[in-house]
Amino acid sequence: MEATQWLVTLTFRVTVNGVMSKDDSVEAGLEQLKMGLCSGEDLPVEASVRRITNIVEEEPVFGVKW
Repeated sequence: MEATQWLVTLTFRVTVNGVMSKDDSVEAGLEQLKMGLCSGEDLPVEASVRRITNIVEEEPVFGVKW
């Protein structure tokens, strides 16, 4: 019997200032998230979980490899 697989999606919300593009805002947001996690800050997070069925190992979830 195979172990049950779960897809856990974590959503962190951060606010960034002083950037002009979406790409820059993503980069600044990731940096802010990294700094907050490393410093032990409490960060707002939302989690959703769903059971995965019929997943193919080589196929990335939602077309994105992390």
